[in-house]
Order: sequence, then C-alpha cells, then structure tokens
Amino acid sequence: MTERKQVMVRQKVGKIFRISSLALSIVFWLLLLLLPSVSSAAIDTIAVDVGISVFKTMPIGVVPFSEAKGNIEWVEEKPHQIVTRDAELSGRFEVISSDKFNLALFSKKRAKHYITGRVAPQPGGKLKLECFLYVAQTKDLLLGETYTVSQQDLRRAMHQFFDEVIMRLWAEPGVASTKLAYVSKIDGIKQVVVSDYDGFHRTQVTRDTVISMMPVWMKDNKGLIYVNFKTHRPKLYSKMFGGSEKMLFPQLDQTYSPAVNPKTGELLFSSTVDGKTDLFIGNPANGKARKFAYLKSNQTSPAWSPYASEVLFTSDRGGGPQIFVMGSDGSDLRRVTFMGRYNERASWSPKGDRIAYTSMDEGKMNIYTCALDGSDIVQLTSNAGNNEHPTWSPDGNLIAFSSNRSGSYQIYIMRMDGSNVTRITNSGENTAPTWSFYYENPNKQEGAK
Repeated sequence: MTERKQVMVRQKVGKIFRISSLALSIVFWLLLLLLPSVSSAAIDTIAVDVGISVFKTMPIGVVPFSEAKGNIEWVEEKPHQIVTRDAELSGRFEVISSDKFNLALFSKKRAKHYITGRVAPQPGGKLKLECFLYVAQTKDLLLGETYTVSQQDLRRAMHQFFDEVIMRLWAEPGVASTKLAYVSKIDGIKQVVVSDYDGFHRTQVTRDTVISMMPVWMKDNKGLIYVNFKTHRPKLYSKMFGGSEKMLFPQLDQTYSPAVNPKTGELLFSSTVDGKTDLFIGNPANGKARKFAYLKSNQTSPAWSPYASEVLFTSDRGGGPQIFVMGSDGSDLRRVTFMGRYNERASWSPKGDRIAYTSMDEGKMNIYTCALDGSDIVQLTSNAGNNEHPTWSPDGNLIAFSSNRSGSYQIYIMRMDGSNVTRITNSGENTAPTWSFYYENPNKQEGAK
C-alpha cells in the first residue's frame, strides 16, 4: 500500500462527460444505494508508508513510561505508543524511539527533546499518569502534567498532553484532541459516526433505516448537521450529542451539502427547486432561510473561508463542474479552477492561503491543492484508486480524505504536501470525513489535574 508522493501540475485531462451538478449528485447517491453492504467492525489503525515530504520535521525522542508495581492490563495502547502515533500523524516530528534514555542516540539523531513519564494503578481501576517533556542534553523539565483517568480516557489524556507539547515547542495549538465525523456503512446502511482524529473511540451518531451522509460540525462542536433520506428526499438534520434529532428548513423540498459559518454558525447549503440547484443561507436555530445568490447555473458543495468573508462552491456554469468563489454577500464572483474539466468539493485551508479539492483524472478522482487564484496547482494523490472529500485539520497542516485504494473506501490522513499518508480506519466502508473545529480550549479537558 505504499504511495510515493508526486507533486506536479497536471499536464493532461482524461475524457469527461459533461454533466450538471444536480444530475451528478443524483447519479452519485443512486450508486451509493446500490453498493453491496459491508459489515462494520471496530476501528483499527494502519500506517501506510511515508512518501517524500517537503515538510521540515523536528526529531523528538520517545521513551516508554515507567510502570509502578501492580498489574496494569492495558485495554488499548500504552502511553508511549499513543504519543508516538500522535507525533507521527502530526507531520511535525521525526520520532526517535528508545527503550530507555539514550543521550548518545538522541544527540546523533539531533533530538533536542524527549517525552517519557510514569504510570501507576489507582483505586477504582483508574490510572495515575505523569507525562514529561525534557531537554535531552540537560534533562531539564520543560513540561509536566499529571492526570488521573480511567483506561478508557487514557488516550484522551495523552492527546491533551501532546497538544501541550506542540504548543510548547511550536507555539501553535495541536490537533490531537480534535475529532473526525464521517459516514460508515453499518449493517448495510450508511450512518454518521464520530471518532478521535486517529480513528479510535468511534461512536455512532445516527441509527436510521435509511442512509445518512454529508456530516459537518456545529460551530461549538456540540453536535452535527447532516443529510438524511427518511422523507425520501434529501433533508438537513441537526443533532446535539446526547440530544434529539431536528429537521432543518422543512419549508424547502430538498436540502443538502451543508457548510457551517465558522464565526456565526449560520448554515450555507444547496437546495433544489423545480430542477434548479441554488445556494441558500439559513439560521438553524429559528429555521429561517433565504437564497444566497441568484445565478443561472447550478451551485453546490459550498465552503466558508476561515474568517467567513468568502465562499467557495461548485458550479456547472462553465459546462462542467468547476470551483468558484464569491464574497459572503454574494458579490465579486470569480472562477478558481481552470485546469481540468471536472473539479468539485473544495475545502478552504484554515490558514486561508490554499484550497483542497477533488478532480477527475482519466476516470479516477484525485485530490489537488491550489492557491486562491487557481495558480500553484499541486497534485497530492495519484495511482491509488479514487481519492475524495478532502477536509483540512484545524491547524491547516493535515488533510483527511476517503480513498478506495485498499479495495474498500477508508479514511486516510496526509500532510498538506501529500506525504505521510496514514490509514486510520480498517473495516467496513468509511467515506466523507469532516474535521472538527478547535475546541474552546484544545489544551485543557476534563480529567486533567
């Protein structure tokens, strides 16, 4: 499953059928309904070989945590295994593993810091977890945190600590405490699920007898908005975690392709009326919605800019699906993609400087990024099945996507340059990932002392 990254500007485009966005959506969903069912089991994680990267990584040592006397029956991975996975997924570090502190090794590999700790069993089946970040040369303590957690919350505590390491060494928030929502086929039905960003601790959100799809996060991460077909029409629904489901904008016949305004929580979405698909904007709280832009072409798959000042969307106004952008008031319309006849599902980097999108190459879907004016095109995937639904991590360094390169559709994470491709789901069929926003304080969660 090795993928060697190829960074290149596309030189040719395969033959593409000209098809409207609406017709494309209908064909796509029909194909989804006809796909054979695949049972879903527990999520595992499998790393794919690392390709060539233009990222500059920081070497960091990782030493297994010492274990106090007492039997610890590990339910998942041990602390050093969790932090190693976080470091490798982050794209920021080159992990230097050692069974014990080894200054010679760390110095040879230029690892100026190392992570280790202690863990001890506590009454009630809990664990006392002490996590440390040291300067390798002097063993000075840079960061220390203590957590008393259950085995089930051990991974969350380690994610939290690793995000604090990122803040200390990079002066930026990390994404280890964030989550992914995606669509998973369970007992033959596509349902919405949520997991940790690394694929662990999956939770099923919808439990319907008809398909659910296109999940997006609410502004405060307290719930999801998604599409469901229980009325035999695509309709938007919202669901708070632990709460009940609510249909949104029932006055509109068909609603789909939701995008949440990162500043206000307003919802931009597509709605089809009399065969014409337009963008609408609405307030999920009061149910009011209005047409966002009055264009002659079909418009779908909207995406907000990081500061909600502009909107990306897919339109067939050029004869085939292409990416366009306009202001948040519907003004200043301009085309972004020009190379290739089929470009869709754009996602705006949180850094605001690039977009990721899906493009068809000789019948295969691949992921590209480009600058906001359509220049500096970089192909991130190639020769590895269909690759779709790119979604940026909140720090803008990573992209999650779905791919059938292994035979069935699974969720993968890669760096923004296409390297370090890592598969994070391993069973059933999983598609359409969407990354959560940063939590209000990504470095402090319940359970830390």
